[in-house]
Amino acid sequence: MAKSENNEVMFGARGQVGNLVVFKNYYGRTIISKVKTKRDKEVFSEKQELTKERFKEAVIYAKGAVKDEILCDFYRPFEKGGCKIYNLAVADFCKPPEVKSIKLTNYDGNIGDYLTIRVLDNFKVVGVAVTVKKPDGSVIESGPAVLAANEADWIYTATVVNEDVGGTIINIKASDTPGNVTEFEQVLTIL
Repeated sequence: MAKSENNEVMFGARGQVGNLVVFKNYYGRTIISKVKTKRDKEVFSEKQELTKERFKEAVIYAKGAVKDEILCDFYRPFEKGGCKIYNLAVADFCKPPEVKSIKLTNYDGNIGDYLTIRVLDNFKVVGVAVTVKKPDGSVIESGPAVLAANEADWIYTATVVNEDVGGTIINIKASDTPGNVTEFEQVLTIL
C-alpha cells in the first residue's frame, strides 16, 4: 500500500467495513470508529429530551455561525488544534453565561451608588441588564450595566433614589453571543 506524503497509510479512506468499523474524514484526518448499534424504540427521560432539543438548536446556530462572517471573525481567535468554528459555536451555544456574584457594598440606595456584578462565559458576555425592584415587585429602576476594565465585572450605577433598601430585589439578566440569557435575583437584607 502506498503511503501519502505525511506517511499516513489510510488517508482519505471512508466508509463502513461490515458491522465492525467506520472510516470518517475530519479536517484532513481519517478517523476509525466502531459502528453505532441501533437501539429498538429507545425511551428518553424528559431531561434527555430537553438536552437533545438544546443540542439540535446548537447545531442550527453553529451552521449559521460558519456562514456568518462576523461570527467567524469572533470565533476564529479561539481555534486551536482540530477545534473549528463550528465546534466552538456549538460549545458557546450549549453553555449560557453564569452570574457568579453581586457585590452590594457600594449600594445604599443613593444616586451614583453602584452594584458590581461578576458574570463569566466560556467565550463572551455581551450584555448585562439590571432591574432594581421594591419588595412588592414594582420596578424602582432598570438599565444596562457597563463592562469594567477587568472584563469580568459589570457595573450598574443607580440613577434613582431607593429610600428603603431592605428587601430590595436585584434582578440580573446576562446574555452571551448566541443569545443565551441567564437570570439571577438577590434580595438585599439589612444587618
